[in-house]
Amino acid sequence: MCSERYLAIDVGGTAIKYVLTDRTAKINKINEIKTNRNKKELFNSLDEIIAPNMDDINGIALSFPGKIDAEKGIVHTAGALNGISNLPIKSILEEKYSKPVWIENDGKCGVLAEFWKGNLSDVKNGVFIGIGTEIAGGIILEGKLYRGSFGSSGEFSSMMNCLKNPDNEMRFGKIGGHKNMISYYGSGKCIDSYEFFDKYQNRDETAQKALKEYSRIIAAGIINIQSVLDVEKFCIGGGISAQDALIDEIRKSLQEFIAIKSSEAINEPAIEKCHFGNGAGCVGALYNFLIMEKLIWD
Repeated sequence: MCSERYLAIDVGGTAIKYVLTDRTAKINKINEIKTNRNKKELFNSLDEIIAPNMDDINGIALSFPGKIDAEKGIVHTAGALNGISNLPIKSILEEKYSKPVWIENDGKCGVLAEFWKGNLSDVKNGVFIGIGTEIAGGIILEGKLYRGSFGSSGEFSSMMNCLKNPDNEMRFGKIGGHKNMISYYGSGKCIDSYEFFDKYQNRDETAQKALKEYSRIIAAGIINIQSVLDVEKFCIGGGISAQDALIDEIRKSLQEFIAIKSSEAINEPAIEKCHFGNGAGCVGALYNFLIMEKLIWD
């Protein structure tokens, strides 16, 4: 068996990403398969990833959406993965594979990755926003991961945009998910994010307007979070965060909002893309594993 090798798996609403790496978190390739949201099919997908690597790994690190009890390894709710609740995934996987398993929420894994070796490593207070099917979030306060009193800190998707009617589709996760960016381009136009940004770079006016509208939504979410936490920096993750145009537009929108609210006590944070990009969940899951196994100290 190879020494100090770990399988880090990031379960998302659309795809499951995974890497085989060591304690240095060096990543040569991010592998990906489609997420099956049915519980049985999800375990089949995990087996498809884990089983071929059994002889090469010392442990399994998981990033998972929803409300997670990191100490006990229980998934209480699973975000976009409907039908999963109070699932003792740590004990199930440890019994099946006889390897140590640790699991943490996807947003918390994102912020752990950036704080460990990424673009939040230079701050004491920072926030990770992961743009995916919905919005993942993680918070570092005074140099420590902030889990909250009940383990649910960073659930930015639940932030409401319409206070008069809480039961509506205007949650931050709904309007800030990457698919909504495409919807601003125009209903019925079947393009993916790669095509969208190609059109944007080719100065398509509709795409430029759509990105500005979408970036204003993300910037508004940042304003809301910043007004409560007052941190130094936000890191933007998820697949579309690789696009410099998105980060630039978020910065512009944020500066516009700050200027409008100049009389209020809201400080402008730095905005950067994640160092680890789409691999932040895997790297953060590994960092959480190493901490929980007391192989390194937070």
